[in-house]
Amino acid sequence: MFPFRLAAASAVVSGIVCLTAVPVAASGDPEDDVVRDLTIEITVDEQGVLHVQETYDWDFGEREGLGFYRALITEQPTEDGRRQFQYGEFSLSSPSDAPAEIVDTDQSRGELELTLGAPDGSDQSRTGVQTYQLSYTVRGAVDPDGLEWVTAGPQADVPMDRVTTEVSFPVEVLEAACWQGEDAALDDGASCEVTTQEEAVTAIAENLPPGGWQAVELRAAADSFADAEPIYAEPTAAEQFGDRIAPTTDRLWGSLLSYWWAAAAVVLALMTALVMYRRRRGTDEHFINLPQGSVPTTGAPEVTARLHHEPPAVPRGTVPESIRPYEAALLWHKSPHVPQADFTALTLTDLAARGYLTMEETVQRTDGEDDDAETDWLLTPADTDTSALTAWERDVLEALFPEPEPVRISELDEHFTEAAHTAQKKALDQFNARGLLSRNVGGVGSLWTWMGGAMLCLVLVAPVVSFGLGMPTSLSFLLLGIAAAGAVLGLTWAVTARASNRRTAEGRARYEQLRGLQLSQSVTLGASENTELSPEELTEQLPYAMALGDHKRWTRLMDDRAATEPLPGLPTGSWVILAASMPGTIGASHHGSSSASGSMSPGGFSAGSFGGGGGVAGRSPYVQTVSRCSPTSGLARVRGGVPGSLVGGSSCNTAFIGANVGCSERM
Repeated sequence: MFPFRLAAASAVVSGIVCLTAVPVAASGDPEDDVVRDLTIEITVDEQGVLHVQETYDWDFGEREGLGFYRALITEQPTEDGRRQFQYGEFSLSSPSDAPAEIVDTDQSRGELELTLGAPDGSDQSRTGVQTYQLSYTVRGAVDPDGLEWVTAGPQADVPMDRVTTEVSFPVEVLEAACWQGEDAALDDGASCEVTTQEEAVTAIAENLPPGGWQAVELRAAADSFADAEPIYAEPTAAEQFGDRIAPTTDRLWGSLLSYWWAAAAVVLALMTALVMYRRRRGTDEHFINLPQGSVPTTGAPEVTARLHHEPPAVPRGTVPESIRPYEAALLWHKSPHVPQADFTALTLTDLAARGYLTMEETVQRTDGEDDDAETDWLLTPADTDTSALTAWERDVLEALFPEPEPVRISELDEHFTEAAHTAQKKALDQFNARGLLSRNVGGVGSLWTWMGGAMLCLVLVAPVVSFGLGMPTSLSFLLLGIAAAGAVLGLTWAVTARASNRRTAEGRARYEQLRGLQLSQSVTLGASENTELSPEELTEQLPYAMALGDHKRWTRLMDDRAATEPLPGLPTGSWVILAASMPGTIGASHHGSSSASGSMSPGGFSAGSFGGGGGVAGRSPYVQTVSRCSPTSGLARVRGGVPGSLVGGSSCNTAFIGANVGCSERM
């Protein structure tokens, strides 16, 4: 047995062979085709040149096929560089008198693709079993002491009943092995039948399913092919750079693997330090010489300082005088991510509580059946002076009532959606202009944030570029580790964004007013039967309870109170249902109108250096679709049997290299 190297094989072979079939409506499904027999005859001359003849007994069944594709790998990465394989002397014939023309050759980076059979669109199609014989030569595939070759598969979309590989050496074969499997990753290899007669080896694999494969390995005496020098491409500048830094990156990667726990500890320490730094940066300021929750009443500057600890809240039975519910939500959460519907719900509820409109619970209009209709809200404007409102509150009110007539929330159109969005942006801009937080919320971010994001993107892209350029594996994995650490730290930075945005002294004073209001509401809820709040005060505090997240209990209290006396803003209906359903009703209205108008919406085998592989797929003159592997319209492609790379130089680490890159159906 030979020691095979699975990891290297997977890297080499996967992607080398692509045997695919493409569905064709008019001529049947090529994936139903079967390769009844594939015989691969390989003669290796004294110079190490492979003379290959592949004979396919292809069963098209009842569908009409044109021929097949054949893909050959011309360049393959190895530990010693990019190994190249030179092909020539192509010929194609058909003992069954099928069209046998080399229609086209397409040379791309690392691959040579042959179009075989009849030209695309030809009426010279065939059905049933047809025989094709493809011959060619390969230079650069043999090592001085042997050959490794994946002769069939592993990425075929069609089954192969029998694969026979016959290899002839000009010298005695000392050892030989055959492997077959069903996994395209080449990790399920099992021994297959192999016979050796001095200078010849015959290997047989049977019943290979789609994705199945066969590989052979032959070893001769050392330097039996002394003239068979591997062909390597001239190293690129990137490869030369990689060769220079490989020893250093190999040592670093080895050390990282040995002391991974230390690296993890460093990342954890950095995360902890980042969290502490961000929290310290986010410590609120306050006015030293003013009572808690008070703001300066004169133009003289007040002394400010950072808070050393969170003081207890001071109960406050009235709403803040100069901060509206939406602004209260921004200040409380330090985040602009309040859905647009919530902005509208807060504003409408606040306007109703202040007497600018009234709300009435109803149901959405249907085609005459209201039994299962969803809750709706009928809004009626009040004849009230709006000069005391902010500009964005007036915008919402004017968009809501273009005419002094009642409107249903569910029937608001795209004009209101756009106006509400504009008003929300105006409210956000006004909030930021007040300087209640050290950083604006909802903006594009600071220069440092953008620079940090750009650096993080570069760190994340670096390992991809490294892998793509063929840099040393150790360097690529080091960069991948750095990218992972950078992503963790970047996520930590993002998660702590709100915590780091401190409230200014005035912002803290307004925040203390909200804390006092929340505490007072909690006391009121705890003694709801004896509350001394007037109906107007109960209603006025509702939008603030909504902004601070405690509206459920507050609306239950209001419903209990409304049972004995009416509350302003909602003459009939339930406050609980109002707070629970209005955001959803408004959200549906926004979504529906935005969709209609296009306006914006709210925010055991190891193959070592095996190359090779193969595959087959048919062609049809009726093709209208192509497979994922086919670069040519009307043609499906199969790839297989490619020369592989060589690893090592011992007698056991011979070169599994193949010219059998692939065949594919043409439909």
